[in-house]
Amino acid sequence: MSLTGTPFFALTVAVLVLATALLALVWNRIPGPRPIRYAGRLGATIFSQIAAVVVVLVYINNTMGPFYDTWQDLWGGGEGNSAVASSAALDHSAGAAGTGDFEKLSFTTFKPGILQAKAVGPASGIKGNLYVWLPPQYYQAAYAHTAFPVVELLPGTPGSPQTWFAGMNAVQQLTRLIDEGKARPMILVAATLNVLGGNTDAGCADIPGVALTATWLAKDVPTLVKQNFRAATSARQWAVMGYSAGAYCAVDLTVHHPEVFHAAVSLSGYNAPLAQLVTRTPALAQYNNPYLVLRDDKHQPDIALLMAGSLQDPGTVPAAKALLAVLKHPGGSELLTAASGGHTTALWRTMLPGAFTWISQEVS
Repeated sequence: MSLTGTPFFALTVAVLVLATALLALVWNRIPGPRPIRYAGRLGATIFSQIAAVVVVLVYINNTMGPFYDTWQDLWGGGEGNSAVASSAALDHSAGAAGTGDFEKLSFTTFKPGILQAKAVGPASGIKGNLYVWLPPQYYQAAYAHTAFPVVELLPGTPGSPQTWFAGMNAVQQLTRLIDEGKARPMILVAATLNVLGGNTDAGCADIPGVALTATWLAKDVPTLVKQNFRAATSARQWAVMGYSAGAYCAVDLTVHHPEVFHAAVSLSGYNAPLAQLVTRTPALAQYNNPYLVLRDDKHQPDIALLMAGSLQDPGTVPAAKALLAVLKHPGGSELLTAASGGHTTALWRTMLPGAFTWISQEVS
């Protein structure tokens, strides 16, 4: 049974009700000497409290995340270790030229309007999930020969790409902006970031002998999307956006791969890598610090950055300002500052309209 959705939540509520009823039923009915009775009452009380905590955690996972999709994610197996690619065709997809060996993925419906597929990165070997939303215009005759801009979406750590289509409400927000003429139709692609599963942060980096996460996100995911959908092939029409660890990753990928992404949006990110798998190697940590890379680069890439943070989320605004300050040719780069709000999806949801509007301008 999945950790997300109504069935598992209903099960946890039912267990809580039964635990509470059991506590009331056995409180004065446990036989034996006093120590045994006290131990029984204590055990029943602890069980009911654990059941209550589980209900709260599942509710938070469903409404604010999901942070964990599966039992493998929770215990460390991770979707990166369990997903497998398929070669079945998607009827309405169209391959892009120049993307290497063609690979059709088998997409199913994750929820209305959102497709999901399991894939193996041809370059990284990473197994992960892709969640894709196609704008309504994708299916319209007037756009039959249009290649659409793409926004790759990254979650935090721990976190799930599903969050973009759940707690973040990305589809609803972009759809409204498109209808209002404030954003152009774009494809949204949320990809597995936490490729090692559980709480292990892979650091958005290519770590020898561990995982080629950067290759998965900057090469494999774009290639698979271009091969299976009418997606734009030019980097000028590709953007990447993330929150928290995904925000750091979005900027790091764009700095190192301007041939893939032109624009990056950082929602409450940071500049120096935090993952121990990265920081334990000084050279790797320096390479994956976008602030240091841009500061020391005499020929900075042609990229645009939207750096967002909250004054109530310590460090996010100073980090954003510091990164923007080292841009020699800022172009359309901007700073988005929220006066209030913590390190939560509630804040990042409020930033999405501005982020999507900015992306639409940058990929036009």
